[in-house]
Order: sequence, then structure tokens, then C-alpha cells
Amino acid sequence: MQLHRMTFQALGPFPGRHTIDFAALGASGLFLLEGPTGSGKSTIIDALVFALYGRVASADASEDRIRSDHAAPTEETFVDLVFETASGLYRVRRTPRYERPKQRGTGTTTQQPSVRLWRLTSPDAPDDGELVSSRLDEAGLELTRAIGLDREQFVQTVVLPQGEFAAFLRAKPEERRGVLQKVFGTEVYERLERRLAAMRAEAGRGLDAAREEVGRAAAGFVAAARCAEEEAAALREAAATGEVDRLRDAVGAVVDALGGQVAGAEALAAAAAERCAVTERARDAARATLAAVERRDALLAERSRLAARADDHADDVARLALARRARLAMPAVVGLAQAESTLAEATVAVARRRAAALAAHPDLDAVAPERAEPEVQAKALGAERDRCRTARDRLEAALDLEARLPELTVAVADLAERVERRAEERDALVDGLARRPVARAELRERRDALAAAAAGLADAQVALEKATARRQAAALVAELAPQVAAAEEAATAAARAATDAETRASALRRARIAGMAAELALELAPGEPCPVCGGTEHPHPASSSAERVTAEVVEDAEAALARAERALREASDRLTALRERRDGAAEVADGWDVATAEAAVAEARAAVAAAREAEVERAAVERELEEFDETTLALEQQRAELDRVVGTEGVALAQLRKEIRDATTLVEAARESSETVRARAAALDDRIAVVTAWAEDARRQVVAAERLAERGEERAAALAEHGFEDAESVRAAALDDPALDALERQVREHESAVDRVARGLAEEAVRAVGDVPAEVASAALAEAEEAHSAADAEAVRTASSAAAARDRLDGARREAAAVDRACAALVAAREAAGPVVRMANVVAASGGENARQLSLGTYVLARRFEDVVAAANGRLAAMSSGRYELLRSDER
Repeated sequence: MQLHRMTFQALGPFPGRHTIDFAALGASGLFLLEGPTGSGKSTIIDALVFALYGRVASADASEDRIRSDHAAPTEETFVDLVFETASGLYRVRRTPRYERPKQRGTGTTTQQPSVRLWRLTSPDAPDDGELVSSRLDEAGLELTRAIGLDREQFVQTVVLPQGEFAAFLRAKPEERRGVLQKVFGTEVYERLERRLAAMRAEAGRGLDAAREEVGRAAAGFVAAARCAEEEAAALREAAATGEVDRLRDAVGAVVDALGGQVAGAEALAAAAAERCAVTERARDAARATLAAVERRDALLAERSRLAARADDHADDVARLALARRARLAMPAVVGLAQAESTLAEATVAVARRRAAALAAHPDLDAVAPERAEPEVQAKALGAERDRCRTARDRLEAALDLEARLPELTVAVADLAERVERRAEERDALVDGLARRPVARAELRERRDALAAAAAGLADAQVALEKATARRQAAALVAELAPQVAAAEEAATAAARAATDAETRASALRRARIAGMAAELALELAPGEPCPVCGGTEHPHPASSSAERVTAEVVEDAEAALARAERALREASDRLTALRERRDGAAEVADGWDVATAEAAVAEARAAVAAAREAEVERAAVERELEEFDETTLALEQQRAELDRVVGTEGVALAQLRKEIRDATTLVEAARESSETVRARAAALDDRIAVVTAWAEDARRQVVAAERLAERGEERAAALAEHGFEDAESVRAAALDDPALDALERQVREHESAVDRVARGLAEEAVRAVGDVPAEVASAALAEAEEAHSAADAEAVRTASSAAAARDRLDGARREAAAVDRACAALVAAREAAGPVVRMANVVAASGGENARQLSLGTYVLARRFEDVVAAANGRLAAMSSGRYELLRSDER
């Protein structure tokens, strides 16, 4: 991977824009980032990692450090990097998430992160590239593919985060392993050790669970099979020791023994059931015999009762036949009586209708004379009705015209008035249009004057913006002056504190070194070799000073020194930022103080307000002129429309007056002698109603006479057909529906009972018993039931014993299957746990399989150290001309 150029702005301690030309820096093959603490060296590394991956180099650092606290609110924070890999030449521009002021109103809003990735053809033409992506996810995937490393790999191989080696040098021996794992990225092997250890523990728990399940299954089998104490003890022992084959053999033997017991019990139960079935069939036969005897006796008694009612039944049959013939003849008898009544009613109705019609229209007597036959009268009245209807239909058009005449008269008067009024409106419009050109000329003169006054708005706004910017800058200079002074005092105090902390830490380190001999002397024992000279005699051991300096005291002093240096860096950064902001604001203010700037802003605002007011008035006058022209055009159109309407409505007025004259002539001809056409139509409607009602009554009278003749013929035929002399004999023989139904039911029930008794006595079972008395059949049934009860009790007892044995066997078989499954699970758990336990022991160096007794993590770290030493020796040989070499030592 080759870096060409990086540009960044408003990043960390850098409020401005800066560009690093890596191509120029790396021309010699090596360059150095050098500067005091807090000068921004780590920020450059963070900018590089942020451009590529969207995060800073250190995983412990906050993303909030990307945005510079010293940047102006309007300045954008970004990193723009041009780099090259084996996949090609790329340019990436990335911005972080940060808070910025709102463009409108007060407060802040969140600026969302963004990225743009281009593929370039030349590092000297960064603006001519092809855009690959502008989405965060797509650009991140493409960058990872082009670099070949993810962020975690990148910061472990290409960029080493600041502070990792310093932490390693200050760490205690037991802490260095974790630091080395973090530097070399070998945490995965530590995680592998922990995972294998967890799998080994899990396999052990699985074996314990499988053994417990075997024990539970064996206990369940003992309970289900109700084993003897000796068998139960053997089964529990085999389960406890995990002897799978022995346990399975013992369980199988118990199940086989239970199977033999079940076979014997079921044979006894089958024999008892057969004896019970034989006695049950004998009992059922005795019950059938007794039932047949009782049925025979009941049927004979019922046959005697039916024979006693034979004469009454014959009378019922004869009376039923006569009532059925009367029912068939009765409709003809009733029909004739109804026809006579209908004719009488129709004759009375015609007489009444004739009297009422002649009272209203005496001339109708000539149309339908009373001496004429009813059929002749009906035809004459129908013809009169048709004549009146024809005359009435001819009046419809005249009725419509007569109703419309008042409306037409009013319409003519309204139209004449409207024509006159619109002619007056047209004349007034013509006068108004003649005066409008003069008013329009006055409006144009006023608009042109206001436009000239509003032309200076743009210059006034530019002057206002400049004055406002200088006023804000002057106010910022005044605001920052005391802050800069305070920051200078704080930086001076922090520098003194850092110097004091450095002096104290140095003194403590020297005192610590001087006191180490006394510490070694404290550890000497008579006869033990000295760790310095090896002698076993210690004639003059060093004595400790009054104030002994321990390693913890030195570490506390160094921690205090680190805090003081960090405070100094923070104070220096704040002072630098404040000075940059103050100097930038002073440059913008250009010598103005706040009062001078306020006066300039007020003057510029007044000029802008005057120009804007003139522009507002000009726009208003412009709109007024447009509206004036639109009104003139509308008035012209209105005058033309009035000319057209006056002409059109005049023609319509003449047409309406002609229509009224024609309608009056037609109405006069249609009313004849009546006062109005409507009065003549009402008279015709009344005559039509009277004649229609009279004709309908006459037609009903004719139809009633015809029906009477037909019913007379029908009654004579019915009497002859059903054997009756007259209508009275029919009425005497007839029965109503309930009585006829009761008689039919009585006859049918008697006949059904006779047939049922005969069929019952002919049944095979009844004939088979012969003359056996009921007492003999009852005694035989009692004897058969007693024998069956005894056989059934024996069958129930033997069946219960066999069922209990079968349940015991089934339960034992189910539990035997559970024992077999538990044994299979135990065998499988043993087979699965073996490789896991062996591998975990090898990796953790806790068994005999690991000859070197090194854990996997320790072994990998040792190999990584060997690789580092080999790489360092190559550089060291070149730097020292082969005089020096690093050797790894296992001594402690």
C-alpha cells in the first residue's frame, strides 16, 4: 500500500486546512513524525485510519476527538486521502458525525457522516476520477477489498496505536502476556484455550448427566418390574458402576421371566372366559323362551277382545263409506247455493248503480234503457265510456297551454324589463371606458420612480453583510481577550507544575536506585549465598536510610508526572486555539472596535430598509397596474357581452309574444261552452268514472247468471253419480273433517290390530313354545342365570390377574427400553468426550500428551517473538554493520 497525499481540515488540534504530501516525504524510503506531546502526531495517524475505515486508530479512543474544538462553526471537518494498492489508485473523502449550528434559527443540529470514493487514473488528477460509491456501507466494503485488511488487522500490522509499547514497558510481568497478545493479535488462541476448556467441562457434565440418567432408568425398571431385593441390588450396582452390558443382560433376564408369568395367567383367563360364554348362551336361550311364552299369552287375550267388537266394526265401515260419497257430492251442492247468492247480489248492485248514474247524467237512460237485457246494457255503456275517453285525450294539449299562459305572460314582462335594464348598463360602460387611459398613465409614472429608488438594494445588502461580519469579529476579539490572558496564566502554572513533578520523580528514582542495596541486604540469611557476590558470609550488609523509597512511591510520582504533562498539553492546546481564534477575528475586524462597527451596521441597515421599502411599493404599484389593465380588458368584454345579450333577448321577447297569441286561440276553441278547458276535462272525467262503474256492475250480473246455470247442471250430475236423491240427503250423510278423520282412524286401528295378532301368533318363536306354562319357563331362567353368575365371577378374577401381569410386563418393557436408551447415550457420551478432553489437555498443557508443557497461547507468543527478533536482527545488522545481534533467552 502506498500513500500519495492527505488533506484534512478542522481535525483534532488542527482548526485549519493542512495537506501532507506522502510521496515527497517517502522519496528517501523513511521519514519521521516528530514533535512534542500534544502537537498532533497521533491525530495524523487517526486521520489516516479514519479516512480508510471511518474510525480512529485506537479502539479505546472516543470518536468525539475527530472534530476540532477550535474550528469555526461554519468550517467542515473532513479527511481527503489519495492512496494506491494492488487493486488500483483511489481517492476517499470522509466526514465524521458532529454538531454544527443550524442554518436558520438558534441551536445546533447533527451533521451526519458521509463518504465519497473515487477510482483515479493519476495521483496528480484527483478531480478526474470515477465515482465508485457515496454510501457508507458500500464504500467501506470496497475499501476493505482494495486494502485487503479490515480495521483490526490494519492497526495491528500497518499502524501500531500510540501507547501500546509504553504500557508493555511499565507493566508488571504477569500483565505483559495480555499486552503482547493485544499487540500481536493472538487473543484468538487464548479464546481457543478457553473454548476447549469449556468444551471439556461441558463433556464432563454430559458424562455425569448420562450416568445419572442410567441410574434413574435402572431405578424406574426396578419399580415397574417389582423386582425382588436381590435382583434390584444387582441392577443398581451395574448402573452405578456404568457396566452397560451387564446391566442390559440383567434387565433382559427379568423381562423374559415376566413374559413367562404373563403367558400362564392369560391361558387360565382364556379357559374361564370360554366357560362364561357357554353359560351366557344358556341364560340367553332361557330368557328368549320366557319372552315367547309371555307374548303368546298376551296375543291370545287381545284376539278375544277384538272378536267381541266385530259387529260394531261392521257398522263403522258402512258409515264411513257413506260419508266419503257425501264428501265427493258436497262441492256441487255448495257451488249452486253460492251461485244463486252471487246473482242476487249483482242484480241489486246494478239497480243501485243505475239510479246513481241517472241522477248525475239523465241522458244516460237513452244509452242503456232499463228494458234492455243486461248484456246489451253492458255493451252500450262500454261504447259510451270509450267515446268519452277519446274526447278527454284530445284536451291534453289545450290543458297544458292553458296552465302555461300565466307563466308566459309574466316571462314576457320580466324579459322586457331585463332588455331595457341591460341597454342602460351598456351605455354606462361605454362612458367609463373612455376615461381609463388617463388613469393608466399616472400609474406608470409612479412605478418608474419607485423602481429607480429600489435599484440600490444589492449594494446596500453587501455593505450590511460586511459591516455585520466586522462587528461580530470585533465582539469576538473583545470576548477572547480575557480568555487568552487566563489561558496564558493557566499554561504558565501547568508548566511550573510539570517541572516540579519531573524534579520530584527524578529524585525519587535516584533514591530508589540508591536504596536497592539495602533491600538486598534485608533478604540475606546466614549460610545462604549472596545474589550479588555469591559469598555465604555477610560481614558488612548495607543499611537502609531513614526514608526508604519503594517501587510504589516511584510509580505514584511517575503517574503524577504523567498527569502534570497531560494538563500542560491541554493548557497549551487551549492557549493555541484561543490565540488563533483571536488573531483570526482581529484580521476580519480590520481595526474596528465594537462601537464603530455598531454604527456602520445601523447605517447599512437603514439603507437596506429604505431600498426594500421602495421595492415593496414598486411591486405593489406594478400589481396595481396589471390589475388596472385586467379590469379594462374585463370591462371591454363585459360591454361586448351586453351588446350580444341585448340583441339576443330582444329576439326572444318577440318570439314569446307570438307564442302567447297562438296559445290563447287554441284554448278558446277547446273549452267550447265551459268556462275553462280544465272544467270541461273534469266533467268528462266524472262521466267516464260513472259509466265505467255501471258497465262493470252490468258485466258482473251477466257473468253471475251464466255461473248459476253451470252450477245447476253440475249438482244434478253429482247427485246421480254418488247415489243421492237430493241435496238434503247429501248434507245428512256428510261429516266434518275431525269426525271423518276419527272414524277412519277407528276403523283402521281395528283392522291393524286383527292383522297384528294374527301375524304374532304365526311367528316361529311363539309357535315353538307350544303349550309350555309361564311358571316352567320362569324357573328354567332362574337356574341358568345362577350358573352364569358363578362362571362370570371366575372369568373376571382370572382376567384381572392376567391384566395385572400384562401391565407389569408392559411397564417393565417400557422401562427396559429407557434403560437401553440411557446406556446408548452413556456410550455415545464417552465416545464424544474422549477427543475433546485429549485436545483440551494438549492445548492447556495439563496432561501427558503435551511434551513441552506449553499452552497454545504461550507457544504462539514464543513463535511471534522469534519472528520479531529475526526481523529486528536484519535491521540491526544493517544499522550496526553486523556488530550486534539479538538472542532470545528462556532464562528467568
